[in-house]
Amino acid sequence: MKRKIIKQGHNTLTITLPSKWAKNFNLKSGDEIDLSERESGLVLSTERGNQDFKTEIDIAGLDIPSIWKYFMAVYREGYNEVKVKFDTKETYGNPYKFATAHKFDTKYSKKVMGYSPVETIQEITNRFIGFEIMEHHADYCIIKAMSEPTSKEFDTSLRRVFLLIQQMAEDSVEALKTKKVDILKHIHDVDINVDKFHDYCLRVLNKTGFKGFKTHLMFSSLYILELLADEFKSIGNHIYKDVADIELNSILPMGELVLEQFGMYFDLFYKFNKSKVVEISNKDFEIHSYLPEFYKKSHKKKPSLSDDELEIFTHFRRISKYINSLLELRIEMEF
Repeated sequence: MKRKIIKQGHNTLTITLPSKWAKNFNLKSGDEIDLSERESGLVLSTERGNQDFKTEIDIAGLDIPSIWKYFMAVYREGYNEVKVKFDTKETYGNPYKFATAHKFDTKYSKKVMGYSPVETIQEITNRFIGFEIMEHHADYCIIKAMSEPTSKEFDTSLRRVFLLIQQMAEDSVEALKTKKVDILKHIHDVDINVDKFHDYCLRVLNKTGFKGFKTHLMFSSLYILELLADEFKSIGNHIYKDVADIELNSILPMGELVLEQFGMYFDLFYKFNKSKVVEISNKDFEIHSYLPEFYKKSHKKKPSLSDDELEIFTHFRRISKYINSLLELRIEMEF
């Protein structure tokens, strides 16, 4: 629908609200509504409208990975109330174990099977900031959001994502340097926290937008950051499992270069300037220049690389590519 802009006074522009919409929410003169800026548009919402943002999912017949996807979808989309229906006869495996078959994730295998639907829903709900089970019934639960996200909370959560990934990167390189692999025992916990704050950021974006009006670019950046964190988790697994068989003189320099590159991007994201863009590009050239040197060094010491060495090296290369993609998105945010 279209509305004409009406000038009132010297500096005020107004538009009228659709009468049907106003009647649906029983709005009258003097009532307050929320107005959010979203890229090329404005979003009007009422307190009642936010409270009634409900949906329903049925987890009967779904496996654990699918249940996670449903929960992530309704959470990220910004629903304030979710009715979760289930089959009381079904049992599930550990909600976290399916994604972490790594040796160091022992705490996630204490109870492998036998989770009831309610136990499963509770475990999964705990992973989402602000979500709580408010009602238990025979074959369904009611989950509600306990607070409304704000742009300030978005800034805090986004920085937390960066810091957690940086921690994963530093721990991985430190384990390669010292062979003290115990520092990687909790890397899966760190990755879960990355996912938690990542999903919260997406929830805020869907409900309020991004203050720089580049919401779609921020969505893409968050998606790549989450993938990048998964790469560091996989590196941690290989180091923890087979550090004794890894040729550190070949792998370690690559890890240090990638750690530096991520640190540069972290700085650039919050303090953008062209010189930092060039620094990251130079670091990327340095990483790619190391590739032939890596293979040359490796083949001198032994005829072929171990599977774990190749896996670790591949993960580092992939992280470097992700950082370059993030750099492109960050530059685009400036326009």
